[in-house]
Amino acid sequence: MRCPILTNARVQAKPSLSFPAAAMPNPNPRMRGNGQRSMPNTWPTTTLSVTADALQTFTELRGKCWLCRGQAKCYGGLTPSIDRDERSKLSRAEKLTLERRSIDLFRSTVRFLAEGEQTAMAEDAVALIVLRHYGVPTRILDWSWSPWVAAYFAVQDNDAEDGEIWTFDERLYEKEGAKQWKRWPETTRDGSGDGSMWRAELTAFKLEEPPNWFVCRFYLQGFHRQDAQQSVYSMTARFGRDHAAAIAELLRDPNRYHRYVIAAKLKPELRTILREGHGVWRGSLFPDSAGAAETAKTVFPQCV
Repeated sequence: MRCPILTNARVQAKPSLSFPAAAMPNPNPRMRGNGQRSMPNTWPTTTLSVTADALQTFTELRGKCWLCRGQAKCYGGLTPSIDRDERSKLSRAEKLTLERRSIDLFRSTVRFLAEGEQTAMAEDAVALIVLRHYGVPTRILDWSWSPWVAAYFAVQDNDAEDGEIWTFDERLYEKEGAKQWKRWPETTRDGSGDGSMWRAELTAFKLEEPPNWFVCRFYLQGFHRQDAQQSVYSMTARFGRDHAAAIAELLRDPNRYHRYVIAAKLKPELRTILREGHGVWRGSLFPDSAGAAETAKTVFPQCV
């Protein structure tokens, strides 16, 4: 029997890693910054403007085992890259076409794959995960088990602007998220509604509007970047859906999800602490050859 491409995040998390897993879209979303959609944010929000408070928050999040996502700007929402900028105006058929073309082009041109990436040649959801890690627009958002990793992405650049970390209770998600498959048994391979039989490809890539599910899962086989970043992935069957809104609707308890704004003035100091105190920096999070080459480029001054 084939194993699920995406599996239970908490149960399958890898303990050996070095650093401490349905709302319809707003028909008139606001656009911000790089084109991310900003939907009305109902998440409880705390601004961290003192370094000690930020570090204490990261430590508490690690203790709670909540999933975290860092963003270097405050967008007020969690919009996948395929739904940003001019792509937000595209129809489902057009986005599916772009998605299919990107996957097919990747498969027809790639010659060397790292261990764990080979499954991308057969499984579309895994292909999207791999493409997401290499900057291709997808419907995937990546999260991390490590608040230190999320903090890095929140403070990595844009020093003139606040960053943000979104975080939620993965254990509660597992409980509430599993109820979706009973509601939409067609998402499971045997039609039983059993979450262990869920497969993304059964509904996510169809032209007709699919069930409005949201999933956050761990890709068990893994590959270099995923392992380094302790990544977990969220995905929706429908395009144009704010993952923050989806999480809030599933969990229904504002005490189990939170957004932290990291003051811009803290970014340089936090980057130093993350690297020197936790070994978290660009070099450790992008250990493959392409990532290492990009890191090596940073020794050269950028041309203006």
